[in-house]
Amino acid sequence: MIPRMPLRFLSFVLALTSFAGVTSAQTMDFACPTPGTTFIFDSGANIVARGQEGMDCKMEIVGGQPFKVRALLFDNPAADGSDKSAFIEALKPERLWPLAIGKKIEATYHVGGRSWKYILTVARHEKRMGPDDTLFDAFVIEMNEQGDKGERSVSRWWISPVEKYALRFDWSNGAGAANRAVVTSVKH
Repeated sequence: MIPRMPLRFLSFVLALTSFAGVTSAQTMDFACPTPGTTFIFDSGANIVARGQEGMDCKMEIVGGQPFKVRALLFDNPAADGSDKSAFIEALKPERLWPLAIGKKIEATYHVGGRSWKYILTVARHEKRMGPDDTLFDAFVIEMNEQGDKGERSVSRWWISPVEKYALRFDWSNGAGAANRAVVTSVKH
């Protein structure tokens, strides 16, 4: 009986390892958050899901204006009110969907005599501490940006397949600037 216990344990460990491999090879189809879901950010902003229109999620800042989020990545209008339609059209972020680890798109954006090159990659799938101090599964999208004058920045989104929204966003550039947005609570 004693020799069988280690064999059973080994079988259990192998089964878990096989399952973990399947989990990391997941894909995610595009969908927007359930209408009425409210995302509360560490900044104090509350954003409510209002529906879906193609590859755009209709959202609204509580006490503010409605906006759309293309492919769960880019909001339009931007937080500062600027129109990002030309930028979104150049990148076509919807080409990343369905999400799958290793999927990559490249694009170039030209404006005002300048150009920037973008590489967006579905970098990995991971568990992360998130809203209400619970772990959530996420696809990590990384965007590398390089300007024609040597500027560089990296953006990362942690997209939750359960909430169908980015529960964390980080950005940094080569000049040392950085920013982040973290969802601290979700209300359904």
